[in-house]
Amino acid sequence: MTDIALPAEPYLLSQEDFSNLRGTQYIDFLKYIADHVSPQSYFEIGTETGRSCKQFTCPSVCVDPQFRLTEDIISGKTELHLFQMPSDVFFRSRRLGKIFDEGIDICFLDGMHRCEYLLRDFMNAEKHCHSRSLVLLHDCMPRNQRMALRTHEIGTEEEGEDTRYAWTGDVWRVVPILMKYRPDLKISLIDCPPSGLVAISNLDPESTVIEKNYANIVREMHALSFAASPFETYPHQPTLISSAGLIAKPEDFSLLFNIW
Repeated sequence: MTDIALPAEPYLLSQEDFSNLRGTQYIDFLKYIADHVSPQSYFEIGTETGRSCKQFTCPSVCVDPQFRLTEDIISGKTELHLFQMPSDVFFRSRRLGKIFDEGIDICFLDGMHRCEYLLRDFMNAEKHCHSRSLVLLHDCMPRNQRMALRTHEIGTEEEGEDTRYAWTGDVWRVVPILMKYRPDLKISLIDCPPSGLVAISNLDPESTVIEKNYANIVREMHALSFAASPFETYPHQPTLISSAGLIAKPEDFSLLFNIW
């Protein structure tokens, strides 16, 4: 699919505008996607309380090693599957292809906050996608170095309440790696607080690039260093999207993402 030249307003941002992540909260943006795209299938890793799954009413599959549900995630759904196990174990079971035999429409990955886990989750989920799927990665835009540590540490009082308790881990490393090894993917960053969303379309379930190079890629990921911002590690400038601007013009959703 040939990229389309897009106007700068109202939904394209500069890197400077993106630094504070003042857009639509990510749960509200998921609700916008559910309402606007009307997917027929939804898959997520990292359900925890159920806030993300609750936004979708289509048949859904949720994976989490320890559910802590506080939300009504069944209301409106004709079909819901919960798998309380690590994502690697779930994928080895090969159950997803039996449930969604036509592939996943929307996939939300919010599992373990370490880069090798997210890379595997993306690699395994893509095998169950189709050419018009949309994959969303959470927590790939840490606001500071403390948030990006591989261990969860609470920030000092000087950091501020909006980020002091937040932890993204080092899953930010996955984005520059995908840009480098999978230039066929369409990758956009969305300014959803508290730690951004990465939208990936133009999926290829037949791709084996990551799988064949997994060990070398993991070593390369761990060699990446976080300075002032993840932007410094990107091999090229990604599309930066204003969530509020896109919500204001939902008719342009298909211009930004290669989905139906």
